[in-house]
Amino acid sequence: MAGNHREVVELRIPSRTEHLSIVNRVAEELAAQLSMSEDDRDAVATSVIEAATNAIQHGNRNDAAKTVTVRFVVSPGRLEVVVTDEGKGFDPSLVDDPLKPENLLRERGRGLFLIRAFMDDVQYSPGERGTVVRLVKHLRRPSARREAGR
Repeated sequence: MAGNHREVVELRIPSRTEHLSIVNRVAEELAAQLSMSEDDRDAVATSVIEAATNAIQHGNRNDAAKTVTVRFVVSPGRLEVVVTDEGKGFDPSLVDDPLKPENLLRERGRGLFLIRAFMDDVQYSPGERGTVVRLVKHLRRPSARREAGR
């Protein structure tokens, strides 16, 4: 991308987990178009799916009458993904730490931890209607060593 050009791809899906595969395909395709490494592509796709799943299940309480918006904003040097639900919002500081011994064997509760680990910047904020989660992944140039190996 040259200059300060921005491209936006936006999806609005009903709060049904069956639609997560569409969100996943878009995340993977955009990451591939941006020539992200395989690790970064996986990190972005996993983070977007975790955020969208949380929006569907926890934000909108699986109410298919409510929607989840996933907006991908590509600009020079970064991919920003904004996931918005129509729920009552939540305080991420109240979510149990999945690394505490009493939580290690729980089947759920690792989504926020994974998102924070995989993305370069993560922000949660209440919106007018629901929670807004902003995920940022900085685009890295391939290292000279990797380029020389091709």
